[in-house]
Amino acid sequence: MNDTEQLVKEALGKLAERTPHPGPTLNALRRKRKRQRNNIFLIATAGMAAVAVLIFAGAIASDRYTPPSHNDAAAALMPGNGQSVALKYTPHWLPDGFVETLRAANEDGTTARVWVPSDAPADAPSGDGPQVQLGGGMSYAGGPDGWQDTTVRGLKARVQEYAGKAVVEWKAQVTLVVQVSGMDRLKETALRVADSVRADSDATFQAPFKVKGKPANEFRGTGPGDWSARLSPAPVDVTVFSDGPDLTGKQTAPVTVRGKQGVLVDGRVVVQEGNLWISTISTVPGKSVDDLVAAVNDVEIASNVDTGWIRKR
Repeated sequence: MNDTEQLVKEALGKLAERTPHPGPTLNALRRKRKRQRNNIFLIATAGMAAVAVLIFAGAIASDRYTPPSHNDAAAALMPGNGQSVALKYTPHWLPDGFVETLRAANEDGTTARVWVPSDAPADAPSGDGPQVQLGGGMSYAGGPDGWQDTTVRGLKARVQEYAGKAVVEWKAQVTLVVQVSGMDRLKETALRVADSVRADSDATFQAPFKVKGKPANEFRGTGPGDWSARLSPAPVDVTVFSDGPDLTGKQTAPVTVRGKQGVLVDGRVVVQEGNLWISTISTVPGKSVDDLVAAVNDVEIASNVDTGWIRKR
């Protein structure tokens, strides 16, 4: 498991190691044309009096992020409301050409975001190529005990560089972690990214679907027409994706799901829903095809899937 997957898994509530990622199977199912192109809070009104209390208590003043507006400070302190989760912080400096390709958010408010070069393939967040990651609400669990003391905008921080990556961790309103890998001047770049991070009331994770009221917690893509979202961990892993599968040469069996015909392929139930596709697979022993079908039937796709952030700076 690379550090990107570790960061995302921690943000998603420390996923069980046995939970399989749908990427390899879904990539194998993608049309040949995709392989030819790189395979690719609800914020409650706090009132000025409440904000004043926080400021005098030092919670906002200690951040030293100048100037955090009233809305930005509220975004940094308030949790998400399920299908929409505040991402709370955004870096304002990234290496040239880097764009956002992955967002993840857990119900407890922990989050992860990944930026990669604009021409990187869809599986870049799971690879070893250049990337910048920002995690919120969790401490960095990997690496050796080689931390060095530093500061981020006047706040106490720590940094380490090892095995082709650099990590900066500090405490603002929540614990933040910047990780940089796959490029030169790792430590310098990681510190510069960290120094640019500000509270952001506009950045949100909008789950593209939910299952029995539980929203998807990972969303990645290369553009508005090429994305996938996932809900895991769960007894049944659910993925909604935009690009139809290529079943050429695959052994399939028909299955009735959502009142139409889908297929069972490679242990997954896959069915088309409008211009999207839904896939489920069991992540624990003993689940039947009927269990997979039931999970697909319970999927509620958002009426407006927000893809405007994908591959944007």
